[in-house]
Amino acid sequence: MSQKAPSYTSEAHQEEVLEEASSMAAPLVFEVIRREGAEELQRPNSSLAMSAMIAGLALGFSVLGKALFHAYLPDTTWRPLVENLGYAIGFVIVIMGKMQLFTENTITAVVPFLTRPTQHVFVRIMQLWGIVLVFNLAGSALFAAAVYHIRFTEPEVFQALVTISEHAVEGGVWQTLFLGVGAGWLIACLVWMMPNAGSSKLFLIILVTWLISLAGFSHVIAGTCEAVLLMFTDHLTVVEGLFGFILPALVGNILGGTVIFTGLIWAQIRAERFEVDPAFALRSLRRNQSS
Repeated sequence: MSQKAPSYTSEAHQEEVLEEASSMAAPLVFEVIRREGAEELQRPNSSLAMSAMIAGLALGFSVLGKALFHAYLPDTTWRPLVENLGYAIGFVIVIMGKMQLFTENTITAVVPFLTRPTQHVFVRIMQLWGIVLVFNLAGSALFAAAVYHIRFTEPEVFQALVTISEHAVEGGVWQTLFLGVGAGWLIACLVWMMPNAGSSKLFLIILVTWLISLAGFSHVIAGTCEAVLLMFTDHLTVVEGLFGFILPALVGNILGGTVIFTGLIWAQIRAERFEVDPAFALRSLRRNQSS
């Protein structure tokens, strides 16, 4: 006697399968990021500060990882292709660990303001940006101070740190700003792609951050670690580091992430966003947070 096979053809089940299997359209991705941003804006300032400090420290491992590859790989034409993979280490820690990173917030925190442009939301975004930026920079500078002490125990690695740091800050103000636009745009693009990435999130983070490093784009938080290290070694003055690299990179990251990428995305989906199913958006956000 054969058993009757269970039926999976109900309309509700088919809809659920389609939702799980299909990639999200642009308006839905926007809604997922908006909800994430709204949650970030509601977090206590103390939580934002500690998360941002840890993120700044963690991002220092991007600089150290790249230096380790540089120190131990042979000096060949293909070395840059491999050594720049080390730059992804800190970003993987920060993004997969859901820590506060300023360049992610150039899109995540701004999206709620686009749909609700009130003074209260704007002020809260400025508060979040200020807290996250200050503590990101502090954590990155502390990491630079920590690795400065390996100059006697690991001279090869320390020399590699100095070499890649000099290369990172060697451009002038305008070149650094321009390269900062590239880094800001790619980080915002990474945030935009994450809701559809599924199990490929790790690969996506590595790919995008490897490209940022390989192209020589200026990331204000990772770059602060490099600039502060050069200040410790007297290769760079405080004024040169602050006004020649950190501030131009910051402006470039904001232009690339908020003004260009987020502005263009908003222009793309603003007419379609009212068609988003809120229940589906909420389920997508929960899947994104749990995956």
